[in-house]
Amino acid sequence: MSFATKHTLLSLYFDHIQPIFPMFRRPALYHNLLNSHVPDDLLVAMFAIACRFLPPDKSNLLFGHATAPWEQFSRLAHQKSRENVDKEGSRPVTLDAVKTACLLALYEYTSTPSRQAWVLVGNAMRLALMAQLHQVDCANGPDNLTAAEKEERRFVWWTIWRLDCTINVTTVTPFSIDPRLIGTALVSSTIPDFTAGVVDATRNKIPEMDPVRSWTSVQGPQVQDTGDGFNTHLFAVSLLRAVSECHQRLNTRVNAEDIQYISSLEEIFTALDVIFPGSFFAPAKSPTEESHTHRLRLETIIMLNTARLILNEPVGQLTTKPPENTSNSLVSLGGWRDSLGYAEDIANVFNYWPSDYFAVSDPIISCAIWHAYCGLMMLEMSGLKNSGADLQSMPESSALEGLSVSLNSFTPWWPIARVLQDSLQELRAWSWAKLDSRRLIGLISHVRKAFSPFTRQPGRVDVSILCDSLVEDLTMSVM
Repeated sequence: MSFATKHTLLSLYFDHIQPIFPMFRRPALYHNLLNSHVPDDLLVAMFAIACRFLPPDKSNLLFGHATAPWEQFSRLAHQKSRENVDKEGSRPVTLDAVKTACLLALYEYTSTPSRQAWVLVGNAMRLALMAQLHQVDCANGPDNLTAAEKEERRFVWWTIWRLDCTINVTTVTPFSIDPRLIGTALVSSTIPDFTAGVVDATRNKIPEMDPVRSWTSVQGPQVQDTGDGFNTHLFAVSLLRAVSECHQRLNTRVNAEDIQYISSLEEIFTALDVIFPGSFFAPAKSPTEESHTHRLRLETIIMLNTARLILNEPVGQLTTKPPENTSNSLVSLGGWRDSLGYAEDIANVFNYWPSDYFAVSDPIISCAIWHAYCGLMMLEMSGLKNSGADLQSMPESSALEGLSVSLNSFTPWWPIARVLQDSLQELRAWSWAKLDSRRLIGLISHVRKAFSPFTRQPGRVDVSILCDSLVEDLTMSVM
């Protein structure tokens, strides 16, 4: 491959992937590339993701009429990665090996939410742990690195941590690391500065990534943002993870400690207006706000509202005989119904979302869109929307249409969005039917698990149990 083609693909990578998953200092990468110090598997993995952003005419010019050059790059990256693992043997895990594993996991999961993709996410996190990226700033952390090298490791760590969190929230599966074991500080540089090789040598504190422990500490929650929203986004992801993890525990075994934990999380969400500036939740771009900062703020709002939706989903085991002092959000369909105003808030965000953001946004946002859409669709089919508080943001049909259009706007770049859109078509085919509210709690739980690697058809978003349930309800009504 010519250097010009490599440069084209790397430019696409830095335009579209680096702003979302910042792991590279561009000058250092190009210096290593010119000196043949970039491993083949890492370079090819970068090409696999970057290829998706090639215009068709440019793709034909570079690769002939190959229909999917990204698939060829992906297969080659996997092959070379396995060869490197065999070659390295018991040597220490390199930072490049961690980056390669992260990119392979990202490529696979954004292609389709398959078992292999989920396993690759876990593999990337384990390699990061073996490279001790979670202990960069511990007393026993590496002491022979420059400030720029340490900051690079922090960016790689938090990128993989966020990927692990958001995908395991999506799949409703256990997370890879206890947050109390993290000894890596938050980044001190903005993403544009880090990418340009300009690193702030001032070190942030090692954060408390359990939001409840942070909330109850003397200092209270410390966001420690650098000015572009990256650390603020990590705080939102920590809340999303905490809600999902606590719900997973309660669905496994009901206990008073986790019921109290949910109550503490509700307090935090109630106080978000105090934690964040008053203008933070206004989705419009301010005159002085940079585009990448605005885009990341909108993604953060979506993450926080998704966490609120999950927080208010009833837990099946608690709905029959809830213990004393159980939060109403854990047992009440009314609480779930009222919380769907947050789904409409997610839809409203896209009224302020420029079209060019879709090509530089976290593809997991498409999963949040899907989740919000399913919630509003089930509400419409259940008949509960007229039995309580009105949803406030916008008419429900407008919200559904806006979410569908927004999800479709991710499809040119991320194949997972097409998988999600196909599943919504299957669900929309039943929109005329009415859900039995007695079974709604189980269906809400199933929609949360539609991406699970343990489903009968991993690799697609499984809404079949919902459709099967509708068939059974219709059959019973006829008999």
